[in-house]
Amino acid sequence: AYFFKLSAFQDQLLDFYKKNKKWIIPSEKMEEIISFVKSGLKDLCISRSKKDLLWGIDFPNDSNHVIYVWADALNNYITAIGYLKKNKIDEFDSTWPADLQIMGKDILRFHAIYWPAFLMASDLELPKKLLVHGWILVNNQKMSKSLGNVIDPNYILEKYGLDKCRYFLTRHFSITQDCI
Repeated sequence: AYFFKLSAFQDQLLDFYKKNKKWIIPSEKMEEIISFVKSGLKDLCISRSKKDLLWGIDFPNDSNHVIYVWADALNNYITAIGYLKKNKIDEFDSTWPADLQIMGKDILRFHAIYWPAFLMASDLELPKKLLVHGWILVNNQKMSKSLGNVIDPNYILEKYGLDKCRYFLTRHFSITQDCI
């Protein structure tokens, strides 16, 4: 297995959080992340053996391993806008760092700990702000494709129209809390 030396970034991350107290919205999520990082970071396994995982991107110089999903997925934010591509340097420079990254509360640690450490290791700026949204709950469970409790947004739009849907969502849903 291959590891990213996440533990080496603990102090740098804590220093960043201290200097950027409003980096994560809502503020209680920032407190949660600081507490987790203060408890001690362990190095992060960023590969899986192909015998255990039959799909994925081959690890550089080792075709017996694939890159673990968060190590490649998070980097898509910058590679999609031209990071390290000579013909896309202007696009990357004009769009990074992101002004705002929006994520569900269940993937906050990946975006507030691993992703910043990856960026720090690459000498790249961090996103300017993270917005953490809650879930839409159905029968007290997260709305999820895997649970099969989703609603087709196209059906709702066709039935009620865009303006009514927008009004309903902004009137009845708090972006930083779970909603019923």
